[in-house]
Amino acid sequence: MAKSKNSKEYDSPSDRTCDVTCLRGVLIACNFFFILGGGSALALGIWSIIAKMEYAALLTSAFYTLVVYMLIGAGAVILITGIIGCVGAIQKSPRTLMIYFILLVILFIIELLAGILAFVYHESIHSELHNELAGNLAKNYNVTGQEALTKAVDLMQQDFMCCGVSSYADWQSSRFYVENGRDLKTPESCCKTVTPGCSVRDHPSNIYRIKGVDSMGCLTRLEQYLKDHLFILAIAGIVVAGIEILVIVFACCLRKAVLEDEQSY
Repeated sequence: MAKSKNSKEYDSPSDRTCDVTCLRGVLIACNFFFILGGGSALALGIWSIIAKMEYAALLTSAFYTLVVYMLIGAGAVILITGIIGCVGAIQKSPRTLMIYFILLVILFIIELLAGILAFVYHESIHSELHNELAGNLAKNYNVTGQEALTKAVDLMQQDFMCCGVSSYADWQSSRFYVENGRDLKTPESCCKTVTPGCSVRDHPSNIYRIKGVDSMGCLTRLEQYLKDHLFILAIAGIVVAGIEILVIVFACCLRKAVLEDEQSY
């Protein structure tokens, strides 16, 4: 019993130093991947804003935009948090490591929430698009004050090579057709080759109508596009949250080891 007591009481300081050194190395290595993941999430969010948010005008809920901005915010904070973690590990500062731990927990909640929101919205996007896209095309296209929507519809029809919601015939019951039907059967963005007045005829050789046996409506194409993009955002958020769990564990272990090391002297 005395031997056991002595071995516990006089636990070698070099062993604790080794533990602290090893944990510092592991935490710094984890922070490298953590910062890399945060940078990737930030880049993905910025890419979504720059290149893909034109279609957000077609969505009535703010879920898609919320997920993107949450990912950008979390990515930016991750970069700062990763630097704080490296500083705390190098300096063996319990206070800095505690701040680092708190930021990690907050980030974990944000990233996990963004991932969950993306998956939830992924499942409900069909009903929103089906109900709202038809109404917007029928009532708000080319209307004063709806320039963002008009631009989004034109971009959608050209990018996806489609026309209307389910088919080109959707435009025949729209306000645009009532006001322009004598001159244009559909918006010019439905044309295979966009030129002024190109949609005066709605012949299949002129506008996007049928591809094989499938109608060339925009609903299924836009839905699949947004679902794919939301899936990428969700996976990015959950992967970064998974990395954060490992970093949180090592940060706690290092802080505990540093405090024990300080108390031994």
